Amino acid sequence: MLDLGLALGMALLCFLFHFEALDFVERMVATIKSARLSLLATWSGLFAAHIIEIWFYGLAYYLCDHFGVGTLYGMTSSLDYVYFSAVVYTTLGFGDIVPDDGIQMLAGSEALVGLCLIAWSASVTYNRVLTHRNRNLPP
Repeated sequence: MLDLGLALGMALLCFLFHFEALDFVERMVATIKSARLSLLATWSGLFAAHIIEIWFYGLAYYLCDHFGVGTLYGMTSSLDYVYFSAVVYTTLGFGDIVPDDGIQMLAGSEALVGLCLIAWSASVTYNRVLTHRNRNLPP
């Protein structure tokens, strides 16, 4: 039951963080007139949000391992927690590091969260492109 609670808690944390990051990016980009700079700022802000979310999960894996909740097999360094998180978040799934029963639910839910948040970011970016495109169309 702890694994399910941890998975839901991390999903909620990342969704809330992403929402706030999107709100921040939108407020910052609203002041930029240049389409190129606006897109660059949007991509940079969203990329930073994804990196932070990957680190959130990396920290969760580290804490789970440290407190005996679950283990990642195949680890070679401390940064492997973040590496594993990035692989799962982006749904690459290399398979060189494998979670045990204690954190399998966390890893599975991270893949779903990453997929949703990447799609959400893509939608925001696409909307930004359309906004600038429609502004530049002749009447």
